[in-house]
Amino acid sequence: MIILGLDAAQATGWAYYDTQASLSAIRAGTIKATGDDYEHKAATLGRGLVKLIKEKRPDFVVIEMPIRTQPTKQKRSMKFMGEETVEEAAGSGLNAVISSNQMVGAVSAIIGAYNLPFATIPSVSWRKQFLGFGTRRGWQRTDWKKAVRDRCSQLKIIVTNDDMADAVGVAFAGSQLQAAKMLEVERRAA
Repeated sequence: MIILGLDAAQATGWAYYDTQASLSAIRAGTIKATGDDYEHKAATLGRGLVKLIKEKRPDFVVIEMPIRTQPTKQKRSMKFMGEETVEEAAGSGLNAVISSNQMVGAVSAIIGAYNLPFATIPSVSWRKQFLGFGTRRGWQRTDWKKAVRDRCSQLKIIVTNDDMADAVGVAFAGSQLQAAKMLEVERRAA
């Protein structure tokens, strides 16, 4: 079965995983969303995904679940009129929530138009499958990105950026989802 894993964002990582081949055969890349606003970025992401699907039609698609809510409040250092100030802000902010959901919405629409079966998976779930653990006290975004890239390196999977590495983890974990397993059983029975 060919699984397409997607880490949908303004730089969307993608990974094709053939469950019958070795892990080192996973092929990964990135689609860069361009444009002046979220809508145009989502449109360019959609066009890139269409090209990717036409190139090698997957049997199943797994998408990292978008950010659903703003993370808890934290302090940030910001520059305002040349002066450094500390502001209390909500995590990555509302713009990250909006962008994440619009990118996943664009991806879901394209996948639906191609009538491809798909599922979403939370980051904590795919990390647990790919890394062997889904949470680590005190870990920041950079710690997770490094761990995923290191795991890809251990498995001899070629990735050149964090987005590609995350997509590899999503594709790998997607093979363990109930929907993927049921699809595989149906394909064998047919």
